[in-house]
Amino acid sequence: MPIIVDRHAVAGDVAGEIARLESLLVDLERIGSGKLPTQEELAGAPLLDPFGFGTRELPCLIGGNHGHPLLRGPVIKTTEVWVFAPNLGWARTLSRFYRLGRAARPDIG
Repeated sequence: MPIIVDRHAVAGDVAGEIARLESLLVDLERIGSGKLPTQEELAGAPLLDPFGFGTRELPCLIGGNHGHPLLRGPVIKTTEVWVFAPNLGWARTLSRFYRLGRAARPDIG
């Protein structure tokens, strides 16, 4: 997750995140159009054996709800955070930008 330190400083690999998301988008569009991975692509893929499903925690924001178009209630949880700019008063989650008010804990912002 890139963190915007100030207007001219970014901590994190923005180009790497873009490349990873673009690769996922290309694969999803291809699969969605009915073109499955080739035998050659799968031969070069890592093998999971045995395999199962797990979960992984992803950073999100939790805060007082002031004008969210879909979520109701006094406190909401966002989708995962992709860019965090507390000094500039905003964050970008998977689904949208958020304006940031006061930090719930002083060590966050």
